[in-house]
Amino acid sequence: MSVNELVQKLKADKAGGGCAAAVFEIPGKKPDYANIELSGEFGPYLRRKNINLYRHQAEVIDHIRSGKNVALVTPTASGKTLAFSLPVMESLRDDPRSSALYLYPMKALANDQLKELEELEGAAGRNIGIGVYDGDTPRAKRKHLRENCRLILTNPHALHWYLAWHRLWQKFWTGLAYIVLDEAHWYRGIFGTNVAFLLRRLQRILQYYGAAPLFVLSSATMADPLEHARKLTGGEFELVESDGSARGQKTYVFWDASRNPDRSPHVQTADLVALCVKRNLQTLCFTLSRKMAELTARWSNEQVEGEIAPYRAGYLPVERRDLEEKFKSGNLAGIASTNALELGINIGGLDAVIVGGYPGTVSSFHQRAGRAGRTGKESLVVQVLYDNPLDGYILANPGYLFAEPSEQAVISLDNGQIMKNHVLCASEELPLEKEDEEWFGEGYVDCVKGLLKERLIRPGRPVPSSKSNPSRRYVYNGQGSYFNINLSSLESETYRLTCGEAVLEELGRRQAYYEAHPGAVFLHRAEPYRVTDLNEAAREIKLEPCRGEIHTTPLSEVDIKIEEAQKERAGEKFTLYFGTVAVTETVYGYILRSYNRILGREYLKRPLEVSFKTKGTWAVLQPKVIRGSRDGGFHAAEHLLIGVSPLLAMCDRWDLGGLSISGARKIYLYDAFPGGIGIAARLFEKFEVLAEKALEVALACVCEDGCPRCVMSPRCGNNNEPLDKKAAIDVLSGVIGRPE
Repeated sequence: MSVNELVQKLKADKAGGGCAAAVFEIPGKKPDYANIELSGEFGPYLRRKNINLYRHQAEVIDHIRSGKNVALVTPTASGKTLAFSLPVMESLRDDPRSSALYLYPMKALANDQLKELEELEGAAGRNIGIGVYDGDTPRAKRKHLRENCRLILTNPHALHWYLAWHRLWQKFWTGLAYIVLDEAHWYRGIFGTNVAFLLRRLQRILQYYGAAPLFVLSSATMADPLEHARKLTGGEFELVESDGSARGQKTYVFWDASRNPDRSPHVQTADLVALCVKRNLQTLCFTLSRKMAELTARWSNEQVEGEIAPYRAGYLPVERRDLEEKFKSGNLAGIASTNALELGINIGGLDAVIVGGYPGTVSSFHQRAGRAGRTGKESLVVQVLYDNPLDGYILANPGYLFAEPSEQAVISLDNGQIMKNHVLCASEELPLEKEDEEWFGEGYVDCVKGLLKERLIRPGRPVPSSKSNPSRRYVYNGQGSYFNINLSSLESETYRLTCGEAVLEELGRRQAYYEAHPGAVFLHRAEPYRVTDLNEAAREIKLEPCRGEIHTTPLSEVDIKIEEAQKERAGEKFTLYFGTVAVTETVYGYILRSYNRILGREYLKRPLEVSFKTKGTWAVLQPKVIRGSRDGGFHAAEHLLIGVSPLLAMCDRWDLGGLSISGARKIYLYDAFPGGIGIAARLFEKFEVLAEKALEVALACVCEDGCPRCVMSPRCGNNNEPLDKKAAIDVLSGVIGRPE
């Protein structure tokens, strides 16, 4: 069955509830090739592989040859790796002293790209030396790689770990001519802010060795890639974003799972995977969690006799490579995966992609959709939409994904805690100097004074640490304890989750309070455990296996105090502020549920409280803007605003917190991390657009009083009480100036 025939079947399928809510056909396009002179054996190499260079690839080559930083922003499968690797290889071939560093957000990506780069090395006709150097690299090979490889592939976590031993890399750093940041849109939020400071530490060390490399950023689409590149590296870039690659016709089906209430959205996703495989379409399904990857594969296989495999992080590398090879060769008809296959791992051309739940950003949507039709043939993408405000917005506005630019990746160089961590690491790498303000920004001097006051560093040298250096793992805080500097988290305290003698995993304090409080049902590898004890002194949470289809949701409350209003602007019926807020979140109980039935409420003997200062945006509405339930209206409007925030910033709705105070006519939105990571700042600038999109969700939803697709939130600490959808529409209308 062809893709077109399958689409017609989906559109006509009344038994499935007529779930195909919208269909978009994007026609194929011919390639736009360019003529460019390649030296040595690179030209014959490309001809042997039947590769013609696209126009955007030629632009990148010209810019790099001219000594310019480049930001390359084109779709999946457009040949980005070849575009920057050809000129890098030319340079490494011609200058035996030069070297290059390729950074990938995940270890799997580095290993995947190694083979392609080794082929280019063969075409170069010179032994350049290419190797992957990360936590999986055997110790016996590391010295050889440092001393003999001139192109190293690694990831930010490994680089953070190794920088303190930069003197072991002196030969490599001295000749470093290029730093490539692949999949750069992943460097956002806490991780992106940490990577931005890590790159400044790296450049500080390179300056010490006399190197000033060019940067190449490779990325999927985003709202302002040049701003993102500047924040990540501090440099200026040439932008290449006109895609010259070919593509086949692609059909997008937007699937409204709510139209078939007899089957859950997750089961419908599995049904669609099985349907495609039955029609001989090789299919990749993206799910929103590890658990759903396993379950989707299981449910699909019940219909197609074991032709579909799950794929996710947590599998051994040899298991993942085996699945990838079977998928590439066509010996596997389908895979159900988490976002582990979203990035540039080469798995060949696919016939169909099923996306179970909107992935949160336009960029991720197109990354996933781009996995289909990679060889230029006709392909199918089915976006299954679930019950939440963001999916509801996409269902009502599917054209948004093709007409609007991607969201902005947010990075906050003003986060004092992250700066402090990296200045502390920098002190271990080279003595701190006044001139280092060039790398760390205006807050550097005050940061150093604070570290001196806390006795974390001493003039001329750091406080000796009995646990090695801070970037390695832990640093002594001078007061009898250690804290962890982690690129993916701001929390210094971690809690071990144990069952008997086994340590299952670790959580940060805030996450532990919400998900692993006493009495909570915690899922580990899809298996339920009941929390029996939380020991603050030992930082240990004890679990025991439990049975039954039960789960818990925490009951919590938020208190906010305004520390400083740094920005202010007035709308027609509201005043908007941005600044520093002090947040206290308290988990005081939980609700025990079985499916959608409430079994009871329990209250903690000792409420769990976490406090932090962060950045927030808050709106104060004028009187008489709202009719109906004022409490329910402001509360529902807060949920809607948080729910659609990922439309404007590359974030997850869980990255934001909120509070509504109806008596004061206030709605707060705050970054759910100490110091802030740039989301609230972005929403301050785009608040009217945010409110308009939230209003669109409320107006488009067919429910009367509110539902999970519009005003209800799975994270609400008040169990979604009270909520008033009609009053929320009044609140949001007041923000954007619509008539009451």
